[in-house]
Amino acid sequence: MTRWSWVWIPVAFFVMCAGWALTSPVGSAPDDDYHLTSIWCAQGVQAGVCEESPTDPMARLVPRNVVQASDCYRFDGSVSAGCTATVRDDATLVETTRVNETVHLYPKGYYLTMSAFVGPDVEHSVLMMRLFNAAIAALLLAALLRLVPSGLAAAAVGAIAVTFIPLGVATVASTNPSAWTIIGIGTYWAFAVAFLRHRNWRDRRGLLLGACTVVAAVLAMSSRVDANAYVLIATVLALTVSGWRRALRTPGRLALLAALSIAAVVTYLTVSPTVVDGDPMGTTDAGGGLLLTNLAYLPVLFQGIVGGTQLGWNDTLMPPLIPVVGVIVLGALLYRGLQQPTRRVLVTTGMAALVLVAVPMTFLQLQHLGVGEVVQPRYLLPLLTLLIGVVSLGPRLGVGVPLPRVPQVLIATALSISAVLAFWANAHRYFAGSGFGLFDPKVSPEWLSSTGIPLWLTTLASVVASVAFVSGVFMAVSRSALRG
Repeated sequence: MTRWSWVWIPVAFFVMCAGWALTSPVGSAPDDDYHLTSIWCAQGVQAGVCEESPTDPMARLVPRNVVQASDCYRFDGSVSAGCTATVRDDATLVETTRVNETVHLYPKGYYLTMSAFVGPDVEHSVLMMRLFNAAIAALLLAALLRLVPSGLAAAAVGAIAVTFIPLGVATVASTNPSAWTIIGIGTYWAFAVAFLRHRNWRDRRGLLLGACTVVAAVLAMSSRVDANAYVLIATVLALTVSGWRRALRTPGRLALLAALSIAAVVTYLTVSPTVVDGDPMGTTDAGGGLLLTNLAYLPVLFQGIVGGTQLGWNDTLMPPLIPVVGVIVLGALLYRGLQQPTRRVLVTTGMAALVLVAVPMTFLQLQHLGVGEVVQPRYLLPLLTLLIGVVSLGPRLGVGVPLPRVPQVLIATALSISAVLAFWANAHRYFAGSGFGLFDPKVSPEWLSSTGIPLWLTTLASVVASVAFVSGVFMAVSRSALRG
């Protein structure tokens, strides 16, 4: 790693996410009508913020510009966010049953934290929430690059860079609780491995590693129910990478991971599942035909992570170049890691790949569903990050896996282009709508963020930050491989 990479790579990531946050209107993330309402009601009944319904105990009264913020443009990519002008300042209370306070589908931690930013200006409040998420992610990346052994840090941050473009960046820069899931799981496993293998967990670095391990796990556990299962999976992978014998010789460290795992299991079992009545969600016959069909179509979900799915409310199409680049880069890193693998890499990669396939396949089969129903690519993003992370580990955690210079430059260049193109496609969808050409110079923006920051400045900052982040990550990957 370069001396200051732990500073400027996270800063570049934050600025990149800030660009997405500034160019996306309120309610643009999937299911934001549920998540924003749940944030507004996280602290219980408050006058003008979240009030009880006089007719339905399962409903709440929430400002219209929160509940209906995206009603005029969601599901229709041709409609710009300019239509939100009619509801932006309308704080009239309207009734909704889509609120976590009454249905309890998600843990409360994420919503309670975000509720601290709730204020009279909805757009400003939502922007602060998004930037807070981006700041948390940036701080964890900084800690990862500063505290974790070079090879392990390079594997983790490289996996994040490759699997976060574009879906991960869009999610981190949103008010969707999946933001905490993907950044929490994406860093937790690396912090846990470093904590287990650090010489003295009672020294300053050891205590910081332990603290970061807890923070990353708590972020994930307090965001989504399935994230608690992912914490348990990541713990098993971390113990396997570190070595079970080594872990058993350090009962104090093992106790911390065991406590986090137990907390994850308890949370998973106590928070109501999505299917509360026990009946299958689908009507398809759950036989061998469905199983084979889902196996054949399962790669659609993985491709969706790297740009093969529409963002937002499934209404923001990514240019085909982005998923092509994403799939090629994933293949390249898998090939690099498996070219001369150690037994540890083979075992952990096999475990991570098995989980990545088994988790969605089991759910789809049990619920009589096909690929494309209910299970979204963002749900599997943390598992793909784990797979790319463990396959990128070298024989020694302090030394990264070599990546030849030419492929390294090509990958960094291609991913930088993808990141910039994804940002522009998302911004263009909201300020102009898909009815206009992506690079039409005559387009006049119909919507701009109320912050007053010019679109050209936001675009320039996001473009520079995207290139700096991706390039910085692959420079760090290269330097970690030279340490040996």
